[in-house]
Amino acid sequence: MKHSTIFFCGLATFALAAATLAQAAGPSAAGAQLDLAQAQQIRAQMQAQIIGGKAMAGAKAVAGAKPGGATAGEMFANPDRAYPPSCLNSPIPLGLWQNDPLARYAQIRLIGDPYAGGNEATYSETVKIYVFRVVCTSGLSATLMEIDRPSNMEGNTSLYPTVPGVSVTQGGNTLYVRMANDPNTFFSTTYALNPLVNSDVFVLENFYGGSIQLNYNNALTLTVDTLNQADPNRYTNFNLPAYNPSLYAAASQPLPISGYMTGNWYDKAHSGEGIQVEVGELQGSGNNLPRFINIAWYTFDSDGVPYWLFGTGIFNAGATSVPLQLAYSYGGSFAGSGAVAQAPQLWGTFNVQFPDCNTMQFSYQSAAGLPTGVPTGKGSKTWTRLSQMNGLTCQ
Repeated sequence: MKHSTIFFCGLATFALAAATLAQAAGPSAAGAQLDLAQAQQIRAQMQAQIIGGKAMAGAKAVAGAKPGGATAGEMFANPDRAYPPSCLNSPIPLGLWQNDPLARYAQIRLIGDPYAGGNEATYSETVKIYVFRVVCTSGLSATLMEIDRPSNMEGNTSLYPTVPGVSVTQGGNTLYVRMANDPNTFFSTTYALNPLVNSDVFVLENFYGGSIQLNYNNALTLTVDTLNQADPNRYTNFNLPAYNPSLYAAASQPLPISGYMTGNWYDKAHSGEGIQVEVGELQGSGNNLPRFINIAWYTFDSDGVPYWLFGTGIFNAGATSVPLQLAYSYGGSFAGSGAVAQAPQLWGTFNVQFPDCNTMQFSYQSAAGLPTGVPTGKGSKTWTRLSQMNGLTCQ
């Protein structure tokens, strides 16, 4: 999926486009009166918040906040995150708005790049803009904005629109928001008047350490400003109600299994027993990147002696449940001081899914004909997360 090329205006000179392409996108913006003062104010406000956030993050040695430092930055969960990290992956695909029954839509005419010169400086283009939410874990959501260019102009680097000013009003506060076309970032920002060469999706973020932290799950008004003073429709408002998970089919489905599920899980009613989960990637290509899940179940036999089972399952990205086979070993010795354990023997089947970031559901079934002394049984369990992975906090 193509995404827009983001760079600062004025860094490149573009060739003049053919007149047929200009006509396909509509009349030029020769009559546009660019509100450069407002554009500069938007950029200045956003840069000030990012600089402040970087200073705070640098003091805490957040990864990426102190380039060139003598020691590596520490990775930790962003306390100002606008949505759970496990909610979105990069790149964000186009068309996710189709899954939101309350998605908002408008056609808006955006100006070209005033710093590029030539036809581009007086260009304008009507685009489709969608504002919508994506279902996350535990009754939460992420708010995104998609800007779609006309299909005949997609990828055109000679004539292109620019990103508008985007602000959000909520609870009496109005803030020019941080938008990123890669999720789960601390400082990545798309500014007004950045070129929009390809259709793109932006996730609405909070500024790290900002004095105002928006809750995108609550009702809000998103305002798109074309920055064209001559446009009678310069401002377009998108009113989103409070997020209601019951209106979204995906909210009742298990989470796609990913590395965010890695960690230790346990049953509060049975201390001393637990399952360790590891989710990793295999080499592959295309959209269905193969992944694996390792399960190590630390349990007990009928005599109360510790007994462990392990298994591995292979699945494609996006899968919400994984079946796998469990095996056991025997005949080994403590710390490898004596006999070598026998080859793993099949124990039975296991199926796992995760309704939310902190809940694991699994079913198990032992195979027939297991040797005497090997624990057997079948059933279903709901367990709770015990630990998170550094840098992979699910929520």
